[in-house]
Amino acid sequence: MSGEFVVGDGRTHLDNSLMGTSLIRQDTLDDSVARHPEVAMCPTVKVLAIGGRSIMDRGRGAVLPLVAELVAARAHHELLVGASGGARLRHVFHIALDLGLPTGALAQLAGPSEEQNVAMLQQLMGRHRSVMLTRDHFADLPMYLQNGQIPLTISVPPYHYWEPPPADGGRLPDNGSDLGMFLSAEALGAARCIFIKDVDGLYTDDPALNPDATFIPRIGAQALIDLDLPSLVLDRALIPALLNARFIKEVQVVNGLVPGNVTRALNGEHVGTLITQEA
Repeated sequence: MSGEFVVGDGRTHLDNSLMGTSLIRQDTLDDSVARHPEVAMCPTVKVLAIGGRSIMDRGRGAVLPLVAELVAARAHHELLVGASGGARLRHVFHIALDLGLPTGALAQLAGPSEEQNVAMLQQLMGRHRSVMLTRDHFADLPMYLQNGQIPLTISVPPYHYWEPPPADGGRLPDNGSDLGMFLSAEALGAARCIFIKDVDGLYTDDPALNPDATFIPRIGAQALIDLDLPSLVLDRALIPALLNARFIKEVQVVNGLVPGNVTRALNGEHVGTLITQEA
């Protein structure tokens, strides 16, 4: 930017590539606008999303071994750990729907219910230098990592009352916990984004309901969208977001009930399912 002023159309502009443009014009939004390389805030951090219903709701038998694995992994990896709400969140949604609350109100209620699971993780991991990370302190994450701490965060995205109306005409928010952790990983320019569930990865249907469901070890995001599967292990809104990501080129789904799976994924092994940006 030259810093000079440009006049002539009745307005005064700074001389730059967006001078006098509308931010809703198509030619402003496309690739014709010159871009500089984007800077990753935490390019070495690995983002882990713990499923609420799949892991947290199972209690000590599932949570304590996973906590021990994460604590051990912190010696070799920088981690950001999130947890979703599970049955508690579904109960809140049920009451809110019964009261007739709109989608934006449901999205506003999601965060506080997830904070309870994160608080429980903090009580378990506090002696191992964990710290609860609120959105107000998101920019402090590099400091926590440099101090060898394990930051813990809620995973629901911060749409709150501004949650877009669901595409299918329903009232449950489209943008859930999985998308929120993905967006955190993308905003940080993270090295990996791993989702810890209670299944081995992605299937053509819910394996708990359909014994003929086929395991999918690897698939491209667009191919997954085209399949339009009846059940997904991740939020559907995450898949198109992956197509547009600048930093996160793949996400991984692993079974956190199998000891060592998370450690193997952190070490770069192909365990579970990889969903990739490219085909």
